[in-house]
Amino acid sequence: TLNITVEVITRFHFNSRSYFQYVADVIPKITALPRSCVVIPCSFKTYEEYSTELRVLWVTRKGGYMFHTDPVDVSDNFKGRTRLLGNPVEQNCTVEMDNVQTHDNGPFCFRAERENERYGFNNSCVFIIMRAPDKPVMSSLPEDIEPGTRVSVQCSVNHTCSSHPPEITWSVPTDRETISHNHMGGGVWETVSAVTFIPTGYEEKDEIVCTAKFWGGKTQENTAFLSIRSKYRLMLMKLACAFACVLI
Repeated sequence: TLNITVEVITRFHFNSRSYFQYVADVIPKITALPRSCVVIPCSFKTYEEYSTELRVLWVTRKGGYMFHTDPVDVSDNFKGRTRLLGNPVEQNCTVEMDNVQTHDNGPFCFRAERENERYGFNNSCVFIIMRAPDKPVMSSLPEDIEPGTRVSVQCSVNHTCSSHPPEITWSVPTDRETISHNHMGGGVWETVSAVTFIPTGYEEKDEIVCTAKFWGGKTQENTAFLSIRSKYRLMLMKLACAFACVLI
């Protein structure tokens, strides 16, 4: 939430139009995963009566529109790929860009209109930096797990596509799962999958894999070693002991 005193920095008239300059709160840089989506947080402050019937615009470097309240005015390159998530009445100008392209770097700047009034904002532009998907982080697992014991583990991953968070899956059958989404600040969100599973001791692999599938199809995974007392090994030990006892 933006906590600033409402102050008209500049106001002038030109060709029967009134121009106002206020202050917005837009992150200057945000990372994005190509082919996924990115949500750009944005808020602003004006006098309350100015917020009604406000048309939100996100302007490109060349003067086109990455987003416009009237879809007809959106530049061809962004048609069908952007939508407003915030409510201008609540002075929220948050916007989503879907199917991010590697050339969608910006800057993109927030502007607004109402009838013959034009609103500009300081601190209103954002650059998008492309990057690979984050690797999930898995919590530590106990050692020498007894078969039949309930084990808890978490897998978390950061992203900037809060409207379509990653899906987290596990390589082992899980008993219970809790999904949570935490805002980390700076436009970054964390999705967490907390599960419990019960190892049998007959597992074919001594590992557990957590996979994050991001909006747009890209995946990243993390693997941890499972230290489980194998029932096969226990059976062999018992057989070896029994054989030794017979020989004695």
